[in-house]
Formats: sequence, C-alpha cells, structure tokens
Amino acid sequence: MATTSGNSTIIVTAKGAANAHFDLLVDGKKIGEGTTDATAKDFVFKTDVVENQSHKVQVQYDNDGIVNGTDRNLFVDGISINGKSILPTDGTVSYDKGALDGHDVVDGRAGLWWNGTLVFDADKSHFPADVAANPTTPTPTVPTPTQPAPGEGAAPTEPTPSVPKPTGPGFYVATNGNDSWSGKLAAPNADGTDGPFASLQKAQTAMRADPNIDTTYIRGGDYHQNGLWLDGQDSGVTFAGYGSEKAVIHGGSNATVSFGLGGAKNVTIEGLSFADGATGGHYVFADNAAGLTFANNVVKGGGYGITVQNSADSKVVGNQFDSTGAESIFVKAGSNATLVSDNLIRHPNAADRGDAGIWINGSSDVKVTHNQIEDSPEKAIAVGSVQTDGSDATHRVTVAFNKVIDANLESNDGGGIYLINRQQDLTDHTVVNNEVTGTTATNPSSSVASWGIYLDDWTSGATVKGNIVHGNIGGVFLHGGWDNTVTENVIADNSGAQIGLQQDVAWSGWKGHLMSGNDISGNVVDVRDGTAIHIYGPAGVGNLHDNFYSNLNASQDMFDVWPQVMAGGGKGDLAEWKAAGYDKGSVVLDPGFVNPGAHDYSLASDSPVYGQGFDHIPTHDIGLLG
Repeated sequence: MATTSGNSTIIVTAKGAANAHFDLLVDGKKIGEGTTDATAKDFVFKTDVVENQSHKVQVQYDNDGIVNGTDRNLFVDGISINGKSILPTDGTVSYDKGALDGHDVVDGRAGLWWNGTLVFDADKSHFPADVAANPTTPTPTVPTPTQPAPGEGAAPTEPTPSVPKPTGPGFYVATNGNDSWSGKLAAPNADGTDGPFASLQKAQTAMRADPNIDTTYIRGGDYHQNGLWLDGQDSGVTFAGYGSEKAVIHGGSNATVSFGLGGAKNVTIEGLSFADGATGGHYVFADNAAGLTFANNVVKGGGYGITVQNSADSKVVGNQFDSTGAESIFVKAGSNATLVSDNLIRHPNAADRGDAGIWINGSSDVKVTHNQIEDSPEKAIAVGSVQTDGSDATHRVTVAFNKVIDANLESNDGGGIYLINRQQDLTDHTVVNNEVTGTTATNPSSSVASWGIYLDDWTSGATVKGNIVHGNIGGVFLHGGWDNTVTENVIADNSGAQIGLQQDVAWSGWKGHLMSGNDISGNVVDVRDGTAIHIYGPAGVGNLHDNFYSNLNASQDMFDVWPQVMAGGGKGDLAEWKAAGYDKGSVVLDPGFVNPGAHDYSLASDSPVYGQGFDHIPTHDIGLLG
C-alpha cells in the first residue's frame, strides 16, 4: 500500500527474503507500507510534509522470522526524497533495533536481520518549497548481485574495505601524523604545525577526553603496534578506514591481540586490513563487549580472526578472511544473538587445524547467513556444545544461505556444516538453503565419517531443509540424535551414502538418549554415485518416507541396515528396502536437475517434485550477498 498524493515523493528501493514487510513513516507517522520479494524494486510514496524543514524518514521492518525454513530479512538499497538519494550507510542514517524508541541505536546498514527501523535524518534541503511544481522522480540504480552457479565454486569479487569519507567530527590517524598534534585534520597543514595523530593509542586517549568525538578514521598505510585495548571508557567508539584507502594493522610477536575489547560496548571496527598477527593470537578478541560490529575488513594470516565471548548482539559482516591460523570467526560463551553474515573465508585454520572456519559454541540465537567458506582443513561451519554438563549449551542457531566449498581436507571425521550436542537436549537449530560440496577426507573412502551436513553426538530437535548437498563423501548424517527433521533437500552425487543414521555414540564411553522421532521425508536423493541409505543401529532410528529417488539402479543393493532387517541380509535393493518397512510413499523419478554434468543440482522450474509439495530452493540467494 502506498500513498498517491502529496507535496513530497519518497522512493524506497528494497528487496527481501520470504516476503519481508516494512512500514514507511515520516516523523513517526505511517504513510504507507510495502512487501518485498527477492528482486530489488522501487516503492513509491507521496505525502504532505512541512516544506523547508528537516524530517525523519523511517523504514520500519516488522516481520522478522523463519518461514518454511527460510530466514526472512529486509535489504534496503537506499531511498530517494524529492530526487535526492540517501544510502543506508550514510552518516545521517541510523538503525534503531527492536522498538522505535531511541534505545539500542547503531549505524545504518542495508541489511536488516532483525526487526527495527532505519532512520534517515533528512535535512530541509530534501523538502524544498517548490518541489510540487517541479517534481523529480529518479530511478535509483540498483546493482544486481551475481552468484556462481551451484557447484561451480567460482570466486566472487573480493570485498574492498571502504567506508564513506567522514562528514562529521572525528579524529584522524596517519603514517605522517604526530601525536603532539590535535588529530582533527585528515592531513598535515601547510606549515606542519597541526594534523592527524600518528598512533591509535593517542586517538583512543583523545576520544576519551572529548565527549563530542567518538570516531577515529585511519588513513592508508602500514601501522605496527603492540595492541590496543578498549574498556568501558571506550564504549560507543568507532575505528574506521578512510574511504577506500588501505590501512593495514600489522601484528607481531609483541602483539597477541590487535584490538582487545574488555567491557567496551557498541564498538565498531570497519574498513581496515589486518596482517602479520601472532599465530597463537587474535586480531580481535572481545570479552563482555556487547554490540560489537566488525564489518568490511580484510584479515590475513595470524591466528584467530575475530573472537567474541560474553558479547551478545555483535555483528561480523562483510569481511574477507584469508589463511587465518585458527578459526576465522569464533562466537563463544554467551555471545547470544550475534550475526555472522556475508563473510568470505578462505583456508581457515592454516596453522592450527582447529575446528572450523566459523565456530559457534555456548551461544544461542546466533544467525550464520550468506557466508562463503572455502578450503577448510576440518569443518567449515560448526555449531554446538562439547561439554556434557550443559556449561556450553547452544540453542536456536540458524545456518542459512551459506556456500561451503571443499571442507574436511585434513581430517577423516567432520563435515561441511557440522552440529554437535553433547548437552543432550532439543536444540531447535535450523540449517536451511545452504549449498555444500567437496567435503572430503585425508583418506577419502566411503567408510570415513565425512559428511556434507553432519548432525553429530546427539544433535536433536534440528531442522535440515532446502539444502543442496552434492559431491561430498557422504550427504547428510544423523548420529545419536532424536526429533530431527530432514526434508526437501537435494542430496546428490555423494561418493558414500547419500543419507546415514547411526545410534552408537561412543565418545568417551558415555551412552545417551536413544534415537527416535527422526523424520526424513520429501528429499530428492540422487544415487548416480555411492549408495542411497546407510543405517547402523536399531531399525527405528529414523522414519523415512515420501522421498524422491533418481538414478537408482533397482537391481543393485543400494540400501544397508545393521543389524540386518532385510530379507537378503544387511544390504538390499529398493524392493527389499520397502519390504522391510522403509520409504512408504517414496518414488523413483527424474527430478529435472538444471545441469548435473556441470555439478549444478538446482531444480528446473518444471521439476515434477514441485507438484508434490517440494518447496522452491532459492539457489541464487545462496552465498555472499553481493
């Protein structure tokens, strides 16, 4: 719904997943609303406002959630007010998370992953008195994001660390600066008496002393430092690169942490490059640092990329990580409601094989979305608890729209997307609309524990839906868990079993809950390679039904169950499998893959499975946002 008359024209250019909805307000008064789809479009509103006066234009996102396994989000490319454009990342834009109440306000951004309001603080020049006589309705230019086809593994354009050049007050740091200067000039003045600071430490001291300046811009060049530690006095500050200039923060043996945050809240680190960190150190380490934003940075080598613990509502978005020694992103110990999105991670854990490129542990309500992880020695994305006492319990993590390429390269036990649940309760994790390919092992045989999506050690109460899992050793595996749902996935061309279930969890000799209530239905299971189903445990570990099999040789033993429950023993063909009580309602058909010869296992628009209730997988939305 849009207003159709008035003296001002406001255009909101937006797109969204799962019918994201927004209201448009001016100074808190609703003037219209819009419901988005996956393609950016212009929503045009007209309204009467007081002319020659500033106003707040507010885009209020109000229906965040998971819909049929899809993570709903709203993306605002920008707005236009009477012909003048404003980007969501401009300095006059803020994001009021949750209620529109002036609390929990952060910098503006294009992606709204939670309910909240983008507030465009438009000055009076946007509302001239003569606009009605000379209306201008531009067509905003919206870049079209590109993604490699599923299975191609083509490298996207590497992000360039860039933030808008400053328009408000700030301190500056430059390689030709001097800590005895004011730090308020971006470059030395003509007579060399004033200019930027030389060190981040001096800028930190200056921001603490000046209540009106909370941002430091770092000019291009190389900075060697012994680490900067922020505490409660530094809450709300920003360290940002200067436009497109490349500022490189070098670590070293004397700096195990480049940026440390202990007690600092709402700190932003944006548009910087990090290099030469200590192998056992952290480029960013945050403890009790809620509201951290780490955005649009480039991180190479060193040890850990960014670690947040006890740091809720943090965001790690739009960064590039290359050959970090340990985990690139580690979210642990109470960092609830953290967002990890749109990061490109290549060859994590290069020095210490470690656990995963992205590792979520002891934190709940975390979202891991739209990342691309390549060449992982072990897992690419890992989620869950490793302690049996519940001390690192992890619940309600969403893993959605990620692209995993070539994981488990130096291990025989792991997965591309890996969940673990030694706390042994229902996790309510959601794994939806990801693509996982190339998960292998140092000894790539069908007997190793290497799976595209691996629900290990009693992972329970999880939903695995709408994923494309192809070209791995194993497809999807459930190990010891209960009440899991595996539905409407494409599982194809894996060299081992496409789907596996195993009751026995022998970790540390500790026995747990029996497998039950696992529902595996509505999946496209293509057996052009490997076998179809592997079960090791009681016959009832999973209820398989209404699946769609393709490239299944009906005369070969493509199913195995141990202990033996089929007439022919432990292995059998489809008829023997069904006679044993499995896969009621399942059929064999051609699902209509787009181009399996090129490893593209997305489904054509006329796939017959759509007519039988299979939901569309938004393959073009998988991976990096742009």
